[in-house]
Amino acid sequence: MVELRQWITGAILVLGCYYLGTWLSSSTGLPLPGALTGLLILLAVLFVAPKAEPLVARTASPLLSHMSVLFVPAVLGVSAYWNEIAENGWAIGIAIIITTCISLGISAKIAEKLLASRHGHFSQVPANKKVTEQVTRQQDVKKGSENDRGY
Repeated sequence: MVELRQWITGAILVLGCYYLGTWLSSSTGLPLPGALTGLLILLAVLFVAPKAEPLVARTASPLLSHMSVLFVPAVLGVSAYWNEIAENGWAIGIAIIITTCISLGISAKIAEKLLASRHGHFSQVPANKKVTEQVTRQQDVKKGSENDRGY
């Protein structure tokens, strides 16, 4: 019963953010689609109330496991414009490559900043003591075997 209540709460949260974003985009004339606006609202809610994350995860997990089925209408819709895609194939390919590189670069920089702020700087992260001891022992053994060979 508790799981069902959590699933319903998560579904209300997700759908509420979606419909709020749709309403906000249409009523204010935002240049963003309503679904994207709702996603940004959901992101803000998750930052403000991190305890809502398990509720959203419980609701979203079944949808995410069947994500490929959700793309079928989009793929079929693209096939209606095959002539235009073929005419502009090079431009589309270059645009996809450039935007992918830019988005990966920006994502990497953001991840680097987040990890650095969470753990200090990467070089300041303390090493695992057992690993350090093991590496030191291996180096000592290696030096000993090199001395035996006359190096």
